[in-house]
Amino acid sequence: MILCKNCGVELEENMKNCPLCGKHISEESPDDEKEFQIQETRQEERLLSDFRELTPIQRRRLFWQLSAMILLSGMIVTFIIDLIINKDITWSKYTMSSCLALFLIITMIVFLKRKIIVSLTGSFIITSILMVLFDMFNKNIGWGTKLGIPLVFAFYLVVFVLISLVRRSRQRGINLIALFLIASGILSVCIEGIISLQINNRLNFQWSVIALVSVLPVSAILLFIHYRLRKGTDLKRFFHI
Repeated sequence: MILCKNCGVELEENMKNCPLCGKHISEESPDDEKEFQIQETRQEERLLSDFRELTPIQRRRLFWQLSAMILLSGMIVTFIIDLIINKDITWSKYTMSSCLALFLIITMIVFLKRKIIVSLTGSFIITSILMVLFDMFNKNIGWGTKLGIPLVFAFYLVVFVLISLVRRSRQRGINLIALFLIASGILSVCIEGIISLQINNRLNFQWSVIALVSVLPVSAILLFIHYRLRKGTDLKRFFHI
């Protein structure tokens, strides 16, 4: 069966033009098309093989280079569009600032992989500066400084503690799920506390406490199972399965 490469309609063997779209039918035989597909598959496999042969450092550098190209392209495109439409730099300054901050954070994560404290501290500082810039763009010191920075600080603090606990774990398994759930519950409490303190000038916990209480039993069960498995306890016998 021969198909039109332009619209996909089924063709007869002697046809020179597609009856639907009118495209000229090439003289390539089905065998030639199969050979072309095989060559494409081999090329893709070769590219994947070349990527697998890269060292972790080379992969991180490749990721950094691709990220830089994408973010730089985004900054240039948004700047040109804003300049053409508005004859001035208006909304594009938000996009360019965000792209620049994201590039700096990616750079620290890529090149300071083992220095987790330095990487997280630098990321927090960059994000905080971005919040202040947004307030300056709006000509009003508001949510970015008073609300955004405390929320970002709480997020990075919880992430730092979580990463520290994960790195100290000798045996990693379902205990990582438990730690992630507990961290999510604690972060929820921090978010609600910061928002209520900013809006109502007092701490008020409602939904975040429910979220934390909900994840604690599940996390406790996961940790129990994990450390029982570590000690070699027969869970089937323990649970009478």
